[in-house]
Amino acid sequence: MITIGVVMSNAYADYSAHMIRGLCRRAKEQESINLIFFPSVLASDFVHQEKGEITDFYQDAVSLVDVLIVSDQKMLQMLLEQPEGSMFSNVLEHVPYLLLKDDAGGVLEEACALAEGRTLASQENAEADDTDLFAKKGLSKAQRRDQFERALEFAMRAHKGQQRKGSSVPYIVHPIETALIAMTLTRDQDIIIASLFHDIIEDTRYSAKDIEDRFGSRIAHLVQMESENKRKGQDASETWKLRKQEFIDGLDEKSKDEKIIALADKLSNMRATRQGYLKNDEKFWERFHQKDKKMHGWYYRTVANKLREFEDTEAWKELDRLIREVFES
Repeated sequence: MITIGVVMSNAYADYSAHMIRGLCRRAKEQESINLIFFPSVLASDFVHQEKGEITDFYQDAVSLVDVLIVSDQKMLQMLLEQPEGSMFSNVLEHVPYLLLKDDAGGVLEEACALAEGRTLASQENAEADDTDLFAKKGLSKAQRRDQFERALEFAMRAHKGQQRKGSSVPYIVHPIETALIAMTLTRDQDIIIASLFHDIIEDTRYSAKDIEDRFGSRIAHLVQMESENKRKGQDASETWKLRKQEFIDGLDEKSKDEKIIALADKLSNMRATRQGYLKNDEKFWERFHQKDKKMHGWYYRTVANKLREFEDTEAWKELDRLIREVFES
């Protein structure tokens, strides 16, 4: 019997409930796995030396776990910084851990492998499996091609009738271009499909749960991490700076997979921005909620700087060049 502890913040649990459901569902399918959840306990007073029924329960639970799944990088840092005497102090020195950043099934399988001291064959062969977009371990080429075609049909249905802002161009052109850019940065089909879906949650009637049911928890999670809180009911022009600052700040917490989607999205947008600006000159900015060109320049340059880990890629170089041509020339 393997006991897996899951440490998360309340905010993460609310934001990615589909990942938690996926873990629970897959653990239930295997009788040899126990899950223990530690929701937001690191920020609570009872994690320290004070005794009590709740403290004793969590201390006993921590002592039982064979491996920990940690919700995000921030929570991992909190674990590492726990003071002496707290129930989680030094726990990572003797308990293996991994981040909840992949699909629930993959995370659970990897956690079990860690608990048993073995390496997954899929990890050992990851580089070999990653050479062909449509031929990864577990699915045939035909199955993966079918999944991508289903994803394209779903995206087209979700964005049906929508147009690019200030033009008659069908909106679906943007997510397709975003997915094509992502293909130059990764061979991971889940990331590419998430790139295709990146605007679905915030701009269509479909939810993360709809994506999860059709394409799995990892793709749903990646899309949700790219989705902006548009603050419906408030004036979009008044919330523009706040929303963009939230996206910029969020880049510090994103995984590399999530940053790939962000880079692909911003490059696609900058291509359209340059084309629109060359055609319409300064009138171009009137179509946006934020009509100050300098603010758009601030946003794109700040995002590009935050994504400098990709500066050796053609995608980042093109983004940098377009920003300079439109905003810095």
